[in-house]
Amino acid sequence: MDIRPQIDPFAKGSLLQGLPAELARDERGVFTKNFFGGVWGNRPPWMEYNQPKTSCTCKCGERNEVSRIVEGVEAGINEFPWMAKLTYFKRFYCGGMVINDRYVLTAAHCVKGFMWFMIKVTFGEHNRCNATVRPETRFVVRVIAQNFTLTNFDNDIALLRLNERVPMSAAIKPICLPKSDHNLYVGAKAVASGWGTLTEEGKVSCTLQEVEVPVISNQECRNTKYTSSMITDNMLCAGYPKTGGKDSCQGDSGGPLITERKYDKRYELIGVVSWGNGCARVGYPGVYTRVTNYLDWIRENTRDACFCSD
Repeated sequence: MDIRPQIDPFAKGSLLQGLPAELARDERGVFTKNFFGGVWGNRPPWMEYNQPKTSCTCKCGERNEVSRIVEGVEAGINEFPWMAKLTYFKRFYCGGMVINDRYVLTAAHCVKGFMWFMIKVTFGEHNRCNATVRPETRFVVRVIAQNFTLTNFDNDIALLRLNERVPMSAAIKPICLPKSDHNLYVGAKAVASGWGTLTEEGKVSCTLQEVEVPVISNQECRNTKYTSSMITDNMLCAGYPKTGGKDSCQGDSGGPLITERKYDKRYELIGVVSWGNGCARVGYPGVYTRVTNYLDWIRENTRDACFCSD
């Protein structure tokens, strides 16, 4: 069973090998690391909600159409301006996405047990191996999550509050959140992006990759090689279960699954890369956290931030 962050000590090219960690195995045979027993789930103080909000003149979900994920293609420079890269002790391991000027959304398993103050978030980056470019960076001052456990990966979603606001520009823009929590997106063409591995046991990518996958119903997902109990209502599946070939992979965890809105051609966030059995295998589509189930929770916990206009 593949967990999408690049933290599996048994995978080739594991970026966090050698770091002190407690190795845990859940009931499905998923291996993961619990780093140092870091602070988890502390809530923002109420006083921060009363801080004056800055005015936002930006727009969310604007993909820059410019001129691998498994079987994906390299994204254009700043094509996905909401992409965030997470590093831990200066090593890349997960993705995330900008949702407003103060918070990044990611997967809970990317931060559970980590020392959150050692997580650095980078914005506006394309080639993470290019040391000459100095992208915008911030540090995490608080992690907010729900009742996530490694036993079933339910509620695999977390908010990262940054130490400073993120300036919006052509290279850094937030992704839109869905306006309705009723859309199941079945059949929608969705795009996942990240710096994860290009093959199941390969090395992570230097450049940002993208792949298009169709959203399938949870019922269809439960009829794949996954057992029905593995796919909860808080999850969303996307991919090609009959043929495989295209999927997110290790290192893509916490990154976005987005789809284009028909009425204004802007993009909204529908999933967070969570887990899967291997990468792009027949019978095993990618599994994502269903963002529409957490809209109220996201808004409630980011009231001190400024959202760009929908």
